[in-house]
Amino acid sequence: MARFVYRLQKVFDLRERRCKIQLQAVIEAQQAVYAVEAKIEAKRNEIRLVHQHLLTGPHMMMESHDRYLHRCHEEHDYLVKVELVEAQRRLHEEQALYERYLADLKALEKHRDKAREAWQEEEKRLELKMLDEVGSQRYFRAQLEREQDDQEEEELKQEELKQEELRQEELRQEELKQDELRQQELEQEALQDQRQRDDALQQELQQALREERQQA
Repeated sequence: MARFVYRLQKVFDLRERRCKIQLQAVIEAQQAVYAVEAKIEAKRNEIRLVHQHLLTGPHMMMESHDRYLHRCHEEHDYLVKVELVEAQRRLHEEQALYERYLADLKALEKHRDKAREAWQEEEKRLELKMLDEVGSQRYFRAQLEREQDDQEEEELKQEELKQEELRQEELRQEELKQDELRQQELEQEALQDQRQRDDALQQELQQALREERQQA
């Protein structure tokens, strides 16, 4: 069976690969935003600790704490206004680029689907045309094959009947042999019984003769 081949498959593969690479770039940009946000949160915690030290620490250390607090605020503002803004800007750029690449891929995917549907329709049309051309030959060939199959099936049935008749005849012959053997066994048993009775009678006669001689 023929297989659909998309003529722009290489372009599709390139766009698909480009989308995957760009998606990874979006993930990395998002992670960079999370990292800056974590730094900001850490700096806020540090500022709170410095405030606590200002309130509870010795008076002579207030000036140094105040300078350190001022530097913390500057670092916090730099993280918020520069690093976070830059990370978010990069994330938005990467997301926009990914969405554009994805839209290009989906457009090409729709084009591929339409090309596949057109190919399938053409394949169906060619198949119907071929069926129309060879339909009559197929019909007569199938009819002949069915007749041959029927004939072979009938021959097999006849052969099976013959085999069954032979098996039945063999069984009958075997039963006759068994009957003959049983009859012979019965005759031998009857003959043996008669001999035993004759022997017993003869012994009785001999015993009677001995008793008569003794009495005489």
